[in-house]
Formats: sequence, structure tokens, C-alpha cells
Amino acid sequence: MDATARIETRSSEGFAQEFQRFWNTLPDKAVFGVLLAGWILLFQFLGCTPTWLSPTGSLFKWMYVKWDDPSYDASHGKLIPWVVLALLWARRERLARSVAGVWWPGLLALAFALAVHIAGFVVQQPRLSMVALFFGVWVLVGLVWGRETLKASFFPFFVFAFCMPMGGTFAQGLTLPLRLFAAKVTAFISTQLLDISVIRNGTVLLDPSGRWHYEVAAKCSGIRSFLALLAITTIFSVLTMKRLWKRAILIALTLPLALVCNVMRLTTIILAANAFKSQAAGSFVDDWFGYVTYGVAMACVLLAGRWLGDKPPAVPP
Repeated sequence: MDATARIETRSSEGFAQEFQRFWNTLPDKAVFGVLLAGWILLFQFLGCTPTWLSPTGSLFKWMYVKWDDPSYDASHGKLIPWVVLALLWARRERLARSVAGVWWPGLLALAFALAVHIAGFVVQQPRLSMVALFFGVWVLVGLVWGRETLKASFFPFFVFAFCMPMGGTFAQGLTLPLRLFAAKVTAFISTQLLDISVIRNGTVLLDPSGRWHYEVAAKCSGIRSFLALLAITTIFSVLTMKRLWKRAILIALTLPLALVCNVMRLTTIILAANAFKSQAAGSFVDDWFGYVTYGVAMACVLLAGRWLGDKPPAVPP
């Protein structure tokens, strides 16, 4: 069977058949399964110090509670494991070619992951244990299937970093500069460009007549849109661009885009509250206009990606 025939055969396969074919190419699946099960059980029963968030000490329970907490704005964390699986599937051919057998230095890396988890458990920092969990699973891939497979799977496992819950009191110090910046710029635009009287008191924007007031709270700092957009631009750049400098430019656009879109949202809130002389009008915009700013940010990312993307070679006449 020639190469063309093999390609046509693979393209006609369904997902189940292609998964079975890929699965059959992997050696030592039972060994990996046993090691993975043991690693997961460790974090299920001794994943974090038992608290009301996770009475059983399950790190997975702690993670889910944080992802489900509106104050953390980290609900996208539930999607990240599926994104990782999709990225691993997209690299299945490369992964299959890279398998070379046991890579014993992986035991040292696994011991390091265990030490990080123990430190996180002792000092009651579950985020450290999250790092150890995902790093350890990645190391197990290299331990069972080799160093090249470890390298081939690096980026998919790196994406796990974006499921780290960064909200709540943990992010107060990080978000304060962003909140002050958004409040200052919004107040300047409102007073100097839109001729709307706005008083700024720290991160609070006030109507002089007292009809409305809004605080640029931690969840309104732009950190949520920044982290979500950072994940999207990182994945998009790696999947569509080969040159590192192009990826770096696209990823670097994340912060200014997040800041501009956050100021756009806050300014629209002030416009609505001032137009309708109502706190409720601004609150309505606050609840729904975020989708518009996300759309604007995504459009900018796609346009930048189109401009930076690798161009196909010219076809000779």
C-alpha cells in the first residue's frame, strides 16, 4: 500500500478506529495506567490539608470548589483538562513516533514532583500541589515512553497552568495595580473626552449627584479576561505559527488587549448609568457587555494571527 493509499485509509477512519490504531501503537500501557492510578489516588486522599473546602483532603475536590466559586472567576479551569486531551490527540502521530521505552531519569523528576507536593501539603498551599500533580503526570509520560515523548507532550501539559485558580484573596495584591489603572483611565475618558462628571476615589467611580457609583473590584480588574485571553492566544499561536518571535508578539498582545477591553467595558457602564440616570442601567451593562469585549478581543487576536501567520509558499506560474 503506497503513502497516498495510507493517507486515504486514515482519513476515512472514524474516531473510534483511529483511536484504537493509535492506542495499539503504545507499549507498556498497563504500566502507565498503574502508575497514573497510584499518582491520582495520592492526590485524591492526601492531596491537601483537610478543610471545609475539602474535608477528605482531596485536591480534586479543592480544585473543583475553587473553579465553581464565582469570586474566583476560574470556571474555565473545568475545560482545561479537555483542552489538554484535545492537544494530545492533535499530536498523536508525533507522540507515537517518539516512543522509545523507559527513561529512568524520570524517577528523579517524579521524586521532585513528590517533594513539591509534600511542601504544598505541609504549608497548606494547594496550588503547589496542583503544580506537582500535573508535573508528575507529565513526568510519568516520559518515564514510561521516553525523553522524546516527554518533549513532544510538553506544550499540552503546560496548558494545565491556565486552570490554576488565581482569584479571591490570593489575587488581591496582583489586581490592585490593574484596578487603579482601569479606574484612572475610565475617569479620564469620561471627564475629558465624554464630558461626563465622574469623581474617582481610589478604585471607586462616583457620580457627583449620587445617582450611581461603581467600584472596580478585584473581579473587575481585567485579570479574568487576561488569563482567559492568555490561554487562547498561547494555544492559538503554538498551533498556527512556527516562529518563536511571532508567537511572542501575539502572546504579548494579551495584556494591552485585556486592559483596553476592560476600560471599554467600564466606560460603557458609566455611559449607560449617566444616560439613564440609574445604577441599574450600569449594572445591566456590567452583567452583559463583557461578552462584547471578549468578542472584540478575539477579533483582534484573529486579525493579528492572520497578519503574523505563516504564509504559504508562492505557487510558480
